[in-house]
Amino acid sequence: MRILIIIHGYPPYYMAGSEVYTYNLARELAKSNDVFVFHRIEDKTRPLYQITDTVNEGVNVRYINNYEPSNAVFYDKYLNPRIDDEFRNYVKIVNPDVVHIGHLSHLSTQIPIIAKREFGLPVLFTIHDFWMFCHRGQLINPEDWQICPLPNAEQCTHCAAFHYRKPDFDARQIEERDSHIKIVNDCIDVFFAPSHTLEKFYVDMGVDPKKVFYSKYGFNVSKIHKHKKTPHTTTTFGFTGRIIHNKGVHILCEAFSKVKGDARLVIWGDADSEYGNNLKKKYSSKNIEFKGRYHNDDLQQVLDSFDVLVCPSIWLENAPLVIQEAQAAQLPVLVSDRGGMAELVHDGIDGFTFRLGDADDLRLKMQRIIDNPEMLSALEPSIEKVRTIQDDAEFCVQKYRELTKTSPIYPHRPSPWRITFITNPDKCNLHCKMCDTFSADNRHRLRELHREEMNFSVVEKTVEQLANHGLKEIIPSTMGEPLLYSHFEQLVDLCKKFNVKMNLTTNGTFPKGVEFWAEKLLDVISDVKFSINGINPEINESIMCGVNTRKQLDNIEYYLNIRKKNGGNSTVTLQCTFMKSNLYELENIIRWAIEHGVDRVKGHHLWKTSESLDCEMLRTGDNAPLWNEVCAKCHKIADGKIRLENFVPVDLNAPAIDDNDTFCQFLGKELWVEYDGSYQVCCCPSEVRKEFGDFGNVKDVSPLEMWNSQAYCNFIKDWGDSENCKKCNMRRKRI
Repeated sequence: MRILIIIHGYPPYYMAGSEVYTYNLARELAKSNDVFVFHRIEDKTRPLYQITDTVNEGVNVRYINNYEPSNAVFYDKYLNPRIDDEFRNYVKIVNPDVVHIGHLSHLSTQIPIIAKREFGLPVLFTIHDFWMFCHRGQLINPEDWQICPLPNAEQCTHCAAFHYRKPDFDARQIEERDSHIKIVNDCIDVFFAPSHTLEKFYVDMGVDPKKVFYSKYGFNVSKIHKHKKTPHTTTTFGFTGRIIHNKGVHILCEAFSKVKGDARLVIWGDADSEYGNNLKKKYSSKNIEFKGRYHNDDLQQVLDSFDVLVCPSIWLENAPLVIQEAQAAQLPVLVSDRGGMAELVHDGIDGFTFRLGDADDLRLKMQRIIDNPEMLSALEPSIEKVRTIQDDAEFCVQKYRELTKTSPIYPHRPSPWRITFITNPDKCNLHCKMCDTFSADNRHRLRELHREEMNFSVVEKTVEQLANHGLKEIIPSTMGEPLLYSHFEQLVDLCKKFNVKMNLTTNGTFPKGVEFWAEKLLDVISDVKFSINGINPEINESIMCGVNTRKQLDNIEYYLNIRKKNGGNSTVTLQCTFMKSNLYELENIIRWAIEHGVDRVKGHHLWKTSESLDCEMLRTGDNAPLWNEVCAKCHKIADGKIRLENFVPVDLNAPAIDDNDTFCQFLGKELWVEYDGSYQVCCCPSEVRKEFGDFGNVKDVSPLEMWNSQAYCNFIKDWGDSENCKKCNMRRKRI
């Protein structure tokens, strides 16, 4: 099998429990499978998001550099569209059969959604802590260090306000995270819970109990040797792990500093933090020694130096690896009496427990051991059998094989990558003959519809939420001239603020003047499509009624010159409608585009909006041969100097469109929001797309709720049943 493992850190860069466990599991799985690991490092001396590929003991490892920016916000703690894209790219390279996730902190919680809905991959998740439901991961209040009950919005908002030092922390951010995590968990097929504590917690938080399996961590027990029974001359207590407050190292130091007799405390772990340095400053002595980091390969040497391993965590530890490693070596342990720690140790039988967070109780237990070291030799081997990494890997593979990889017809992204906002449907300064609203044949609709401009707060709120989930581009009004939108300048500023690009279609008349707009637009534009239907003024102005062709061309040329001067990656497109009226003008449009440095010429066949357009349609028996002849000439002129789009010959004798051989290029990727805030799922005329159903309004339903709703999921599943879909000329042939 090809197995892709996701983890927030991996040796040798990170040596905490979940990272070491993943390292051992990956190496074991690699003995009979192709194993790939995708993880992150945090190195501010390297470029952000730099990718590095290595091979580590038979495991293919890709790591991405990701460190938290100084201006990070709450969303950055669990969402990262850039990492989403890198994950997509790696999946395409690896082509895995299954994705097994260890942790998503510092990566992105959208990875399970992408794996499941975009690639149809089975997704499994090993639970290492409470992070999926607790934004800090350890279900403990940083204000008073008390263990929290089940998370809720009020409690978590108070916690976040204290933790991030923001008294005005918005509860909606917690609610949005909670809603998002529910979708994430729905995309995970199997949860492995290494402790009953976490198994129960996940079920209590609403995860389907049928998806949660109690599955203890596996260990490479062949590398762990039996600890000697005879205590050291000086009774030695030891700690290994992360030197952080939640691990209770301060409790251990305080308790040990008050014991009497011949004893010492050895602390292994990276103590180069404010917390660790304070402990060293306060407690370092001949009897309390801080040793620093060690590699897991040196574990045996570390364990051999102890008489008792102490695990004094003040949070509900899952199933600490270090306890089970000590048990595999038959090294006595002394642990807090809550959570997964208490599950592993039976007080007085195979180890000792003390009241969680109680330094005095810990002192009493250590003093008793110092005074009676023979009690260590009287302990029985661990009642809880330590599982081998071989058994663990075998169980994982069994679960992998029970799940089925599928190929979704329509990859359903975690959020739309592009949104079209119908900002000003009734505002235009031209009345083109093919327009369904402003043409002479259709202008009566303006009086009938009375469509207002879109409230800018709708745009603002939608972009703000979706930018964190992967929104990359917006399109302002495709009906009317978008630069006439009263809030267009604010729209440009909004794109800058959230680093979202604008894909603009404009008629090139530039209300307020091209000089006013050109540089502003270049800051945010991905592509600007200038609608033009002829270089010859007589032809162009007969179609785009009200335009001054010479001025229009001068504006486009000015914009192109500013783009050339300023540089950047934005593109320029000339966009036309294929009609009998401009059929022989298409060649001139392409020549002008090549001469002036345009990137692309794009066209669309006419969508009939009135009876007067019958004679303009090119996909008819009389006009198709003419179109095909011109189409061939256009490609000859382009000759690799410019891109042409939709310049495709028409074969009237070809069979009707095969539903099974075409797909919708927008489904699961793009979203439309009408001027009134209603959601639409297609770019066809508004009257047509209403037939697809009611998908709600942004005023009542958030865009993410709509995007993940049962109604939209069903629409994706059943796409093609509608007659409008069957005759849509925007469908693409499968490759």
